[in-house]
Amino acid sequence: MPIHLPPISRRRFLAGGAAALAAGFTPRLGWTDAPASDPHFFALISDIHVAADPKESNRGVTMTDNFRRVAEEIVSLKTKPAAAFINGDCAYLHGLTQDYRQLASLLDPISKAGLPLHLGMGNHDDRESFADVLTSLRPENPPVTGRFASVVAAERANWFVLDSLRKTNDTPGELGEKQREWLAKALDAKPDKPAIVVCHHNPAFELPELTGALLDTEDLFNVLRPRSHVKALIFGHTHDWRISQRDGIHLINLPPTAYLFIPSRPNGWVSAHLEKDRMTLAIHALDKNHPEAGKTHELKWRAA
Repeated sequence: MPIHLPPISRRRFLAGGAAALAAGFTPRLGWTDAPASDPHFFALISDIHVAADPKESNRGVTMTDNFRRVAEEIVSLKTKPAAAFINGDCAYLHGLTQDYRQLASLLDPISKAGLPLHLGMGNHDDRESFADVLTSLRPENPPVTGRFASVVAAERANWFVLDSLRKTNDTPGELGEKQREWLAKALDAKPDKPAIVVCHHNPAFELPELTGALLDTEDLFNVLRPRSHVKALIFGHTHDWRISQRDGIHLINLPPTAYLFIPSRPNGWVSAHLEKDRMTLAIHALDKNHPEAGKTHELKWRAA
């Protein structure tokens, strides 16, 4: 399963035993002695690439500084999100234990602010190092053996978080047959709300000029396409901010928090506000003068 961090104290967080991680567990989003929050508001973050050395940089960007800025923006909001999702590539390149130790210190202010976090896997992550550093709890009966996959229930949607990590520091991703079968059953078990699927790797038909997409893209869409309550697929990996549509399903390519492959594109994070029949997204670019900074996109759900 992805690592789920509920609001916790600093001491418990750094001790590594605070994550609510259990097989088949569907976390419900909530607050404990928290400031005002909006149960329909979510922070979407991807490709943070935190390195062990806080001064490590790539393509002119210091990854730790960028993530710290994003965390400070979210924590300083007058009305807090119900939760934040970090959609993979939490570590810089090789998923080193030291990378996750640095990440733990950066997540501390978010956790202290009472914001639940849901962290997924990208191709630069390592499951064992990730779980060893960020939590001492391990799923005894994971829904998909060897994968971190789960469902996060919210009032107006269910979030299905997938694990597309195929091999650490190898670009392509893959869900695999067992995870796709689990997803189909999990979707069928929760048809009463819109389903939002979250996966680190981009589908192969998005940005075809780039290599390293999701290898089993068509198999995934064979699961998503006929289930009309599936409304959106959120991914990262390409380090680009794009919104498109396929078979009535909204495709949301999150911007990186870290470095960009195309310098002219925005990096930062995305806010998502859920309505009963749509989702509104806004890009919070780190460069506040970027032409796309603050722009909103209203995505209406396809018919059920």
